[in-house]
Amino acid sequence: MTSLRVPLFLFLLVFAGPDVARAADPFESFIVGLRSTCARAPATRCTAAVSAFLDSDRNGKVEPDELEAASRMATASIGNTDGPLNATERSSVAVALMILKSAGMPQVFAGFDSNGDGGIDKAEMFQDFRIDRRPFGTIVRDRKSVDWSAFARRFGKVGGLINGLVPPPSPPK
Repeated sequence: MTSLRVPLFLFLLVFAGPDVARAADPFESFIVGLRSTCARAPATRCTAAVSAFLDSDRNGKVEPDELEAASRMATASIGNTDGPLNATERSSVAVALMILKSAGMPQVFAGFDSNGDGGIDKAEMFQDFRIDRRPFGTIVRDRKSVDWSAFARRFGKVGGLINGLVPPPSPPK
């Protein structure tokens, strides 16, 4: 059974690869593009793609209305079983949306907006991740590279749910 990995950044998450042409809506195109970008490319490409997708007005920070718009797109996409998202992707997005809704958008937004300027820039979005040249998927599985407790606290009272979704550690090499 595949474990669900729910970094917020599945909303988290370059319009690249042959599958993108099949995706009918922007959110599905985004997720399909992340498949290879976040699995194989350096994490900086994955984080740049997530930031670019969420920051629709391109002002360098994600604002509450942009996060709400991404949430609406994600909600519409997960019910499309004929679309290009696979079952694991739809399930992961659904769990992320449930956590976001349960925590409350204002709580989550405030949790990530560390400087209180009303927007979440890329550094704030990924502040609990030690981004390096490895793929983002590898970083997420490396418990030394993610402060999961800090990440969970950003979701307020429902943050404990995040800890149950933390991927198992990478096997030793």
